[in-house]
Amino acid sequence: MTWATRRKLQYLSGFFGVILVILFIFLYPVLFKKPTCTDTKKNGDETGIDCGGSCSLMCKESVSEPVILWSRAFHVVANTYNLVAFIENQNKNSGVENIPYEFRVYDENNRLLGRKKGTTFIPPNKQFAVFEARFDSGESKVKSVSFEFLPPYVWIKKEPTLNSLPVFVDNIVMGEDLKNPSLTARIKNESVQDLPPFEAIAILYDAEGNAINVSKTIKPGLASGENLQVFFTWPEPLISEPVVKDVLIEINPFTVSF
Repeated sequence: MTWATRRKLQYLSGFFGVILVILFIFLYPVLFKKPTCTDTKKNGDETGIDCGGSCSLMCKESVSEPVILWSRAFHVVANTYNLVAFIENQNKNSGVENIPYEFRVYDENNRLLGRKKGTTFIPPNKQFAVFEARFDSGESKVKSVSFEFLPPYVWIKKEPTLNSLPVFVDNIVMGEDLKNPSLTARIKNESVQDLPPFEAIAILYDAEGNAINVSKTIKPGLASGENLQVFFTWPEPLISEPVVKDVLIEINPFTVSF
């Protein structure tokens, strides 16, 4: 092989080498894509397609459905009722940011009187209430209520940080006027965080542990180190004496940064 031929081969090798490097630079990201949680493939450390592992979405098989502990209608006045469902999320580190639900209301003959739909959130590792105010039953008397969450909805990783905040409810006192029942309580925020707007829901239970009535109030928030009084009222006498008085503080965990 002559010197000139060897020289040409060296030039060609260099040229093709540069071409291969350029092709590698452009083709590598295409051929060897880094796994993501939105590529519709089960890859990386995912335990399902775009869920589990380091993804924020939870796989369906790794979560438990929320447990509906009870759902009831509480008489307000005339033919008006408040509808309430009491629910438990047993998943320690996951919740649902936005989930539709439906109440179905039935009369004494198990005839459907109507439905009431809405949306709410499911906090991680907590019992909570869903409250729908002022259902009009018309001329009928409400006998029973069913409640269900409506698919589809998505479980998301969420640490139960709100559950460990030092936020307390004390000084829960029923009013003395039995004809116009009322309840007061104090909410204390001893955490370093300012609380965003929240709902406070009072549930009254009889001696057998049955809920006899419920009331709700909405507050604009509560600064760190502060406390506030909350008031609940009922327009008519209670059906029995309240033995247990529970006040729930419900904060949407997906609206806070802590």
